[in-house]
Parts: sequence; C-alpha cells; structure tokens
Amino acid sequence: AMSREARATASNDDNGTTDTTNDDYDDEGNRRRKRRTRDRDRDPVESWEGDSVDVSGRLDLRDEGYGFLRVDGYLPNRNDAYVPVKMVRKYGLRRGDHLAGKSRPANRAEKNPALLAVESINDGPAEYLERPHFDDLAPLYPSRQLSLECPDLAATDGNNTSTNNAAATGRLIDLFAPIGVGQRVLIRAPRRSGTARVLAAMISAIETNEPDLHVMGLFLDQRPEEITELSSAINNGEVATTSFDQPADEHTQTAEMTIARAKRLAESGQDLVVVVDGLTSLARSYNSMLSGASRAYNGNIDAGAIHMPKKIFSAGRNTSGAGSITMIATILAISPLQMLRRRSIDNVIAEEFTGTANTEIHLDRWAAELGIHPAIDLGASISHDEANFLDDDQVTALKKFRSEVIPQAGIPNTSPASTTDDDADPTATVKSLEAVLAKLQSTSTNADLLR
Repeated sequence: AMSREARATASNDDNGTTDTTNDDYDDEGNRRRKRRTRDRDRDPVESWEGDSVDVSGRLDLRDEGYGFLRVDGYLPNRNDAYVPVKMVRKYGLRRGDHLAGKSRPANRAEKNPALLAVESINDGPAEYLERPHFDDLAPLYPSRQLSLECPDLAATDGNNTSTNNAAATGRLIDLFAPIGVGQRVLIRAPRRSGTARVLAAMISAIETNEPDLHVMGLFLDQRPEEITELSSAINNGEVATTSFDQPADEHTQTAEMTIARAKRLAESGQDLVVVVDGLTSLARSYNSMLSGASRAYNGNIDAGAIHMPKKIFSAGRNTSGAGSITMIATILAISPLQMLRRRSIDNVIAEEFTGTANTEIHLDRWAAELGIHPAIDLGASISHDEANFLDDDQVTALKKFRSEVIPQAGIPNTSPASTTDDDADPTATVKSLEAVLAKLQSTSTNADLLR
C-alpha cells in the first residue's frame, strides 16, 4: 500500500505531478499518460525558472525508488522535499543520507516541494561514491573497551547525589558488565527501576570518556518528562523521540530512519553509540500495525512484530573496514514466575531477545523502591565477550572481585508458597549492591578497588 505522500504525488517520477487519470475515458487517459511520460523525460531544473530555496535533511526512500527529504526530524512534514528516482540513481543515494541542495516550491497539483539539485551528500561532495553496504560488512568482536568510569565526575561535586549516582553507575558497569566498542548491550529493566537514570549516566560517561564516538538517542513511546531528561543528557549527538500519545507508525518510522542514519555514518567510518529506549514499546508498535489493535490488546503477537526490533538491535556490531555501532537498548524485564502466571506480549518479546546481546545489564525494582541507585542487579549482569577487549590480568581480577562480593546474589525464590510477583529474594541482591556501593565510596577508582 502506498503512503499518503505517495498517493499525493502518484505517478510523479521526477516532477511530482498528481495522477488524474480517469480509466472511463480511454482516449483521454492515453493523452494524459503521454503527457506524464513527457514530463518524466523533462529535466526539472530546466522546467523551473523561479528562485530556488536552500533545503537540507535526511533522505527517506520508498520502495518505488523515489523519496522525501525530511527537513524537520524523521517524520513527514509538508516542507519535505520530493526526491525523484533519477536523482536517487544518479548519486546512489540511500535511506538515511544527509543531503543539502536546492528545491522549488510545490505547484498547485503537488503536496510537497521538489528537490532540484544536490549540493552535498553526508557533508561531502555531491557525486556518486563507491561505498560499502553496512549489511555486507564482516562483523568482528570488539577490540577495545568502552569505559564508563569517570573518576573526576564525583570529585567535581562530592555532595551532589545525582552526580554520585552517575559516577557509581559507570564504575559498577565496568566492574560487573564491561562493554566493548561495537557490542550489543541489553538493559533488562522492570518498571520503576530507574532506567532513565542509568541511561542518562551512561550517556554522560560516554560523551566524557569517548568524544570521538557519535551518540544517537532513540527514545520511543516515552512520557514527556522522560523525553526531556534523556534528551538533555546528549550534548554533542543526535536525538529522536516520540511520546506515548503518538500513533504506532510514527514510532516505527522514527526508529527505522534513526537506524538507517546510523548505518550510513558507520559506512563512512564513523564509530557510534545508539541508545534505544525501548525495544518492548517498538515491538508493540509493530504488532499493532501488523495484527490490528484488537488482537494486540488481547495479548496476541504477530511473528513479524519481533523481526524488525531484532533487526534494529542487530545493527550493533564492530565491522571490518568501516565504523562500528555500539547498541545500548532497554527491554521490559519479566520475571520467570510472572511468565508462568500469565502469557503476555511483553513475556514473548523478552524471551525472543534472550541470547541476542553481548552484554546484559539487569536492573532491580526492589533496590530502586528502597531508594538505592543505580539499582543494578550485580549477580545477574554479565558481559559474555569481555575477554576479547580486556587483558588476562583484568579478567582475573574482576572475576575474583565478583566472587567475593556477590556469592549469593540472584538466587531465585521458587517456593510454591511465595505470593510475590518477583523471582528472587530481594535481600541478597540489595545487600550485595549496598556492600559494593560502600566499597566504591571508599576508593576513587576501580583500579584501587581491585588491588
């Protein structure tokens, strides 16, 4: 099915004129088809004699070959410029490319302005360039760590609770679930477990420690207050957001355009960090579009609704001969006992992402409700590939430290008499977290702690 924009500019290959063919009158229809053929052969630059307008934005391509230059974010806008098929083929354009050029206003038969000339592509010259396809690049294990420890962060304001929490978040992740550049990091977080705090702390640490990494934030189906909090954490990157009152197609459009843009940057050799919050909301959006709201709200999920969030998450990788994408994404955590008691969409989504991440960070709702932040479940959080980007001495020291501070963490409470909705005795997890946080306060760096 064609989009509203496509229907508004139906049968516009280059000039964007609206199709007004009437099949009831064959002769009139033939004449109009011939006129449209002549219009397609005409150069739009030559056919426009007025003043052109500067325009820039990110390209959103359609399956038919034409596209629209999104000039304000990633969602459709009346000011978006129509990009003809010939221009796409001439420059080898791809979805997510950033273009700058000249456009003309829409005429009476058109809905959108039309792009006349391309002046730059991804801030480079407007010419056809041989560049690799992201999906054809060979994925590699990470070769270096994405360190989140900021020793100077807490020192700047030792009495600031939020600053101390941010500093502790980076140190805890480096100790129990270290991240490599080009990994897929999955944050399994129950509701009300402080997800926004953890993401904001990670973003701040990345921008402080890794200024060469381009940070992109993708925050979907969020409350307006959380959008402000998360967006303010990104100072030198890009942010794409949608709120909970927007329709499902806007969530999916924003997600697909953001990941397409990230792939284009990685193809050019840029290393990126993409922070996604969250995959559960994205899968629900795809499900409502594929299966209809009635089935979605009844707890049924379409198989295709899981495919696209998985495809977006799988963009996280280190590549050979190009840049890397470090994917940090959140997903709603469902406990095993909850899965046994009720089968819901969120349960299925959580199960489908099992084994897809290189690093998993688990948050604990009990610790968050007790006011302990960051509320990280130290026993459950793990990095599967840390030996690839840490030396042997570091790996040995970390394993020894973990065995000393979390000997009993994460033991599930599967007693039939249990009436709680959580799968673990919260005491062990909370006590381990408190003990480690006390150790962090007594040392200034993780290196001192591991000595």
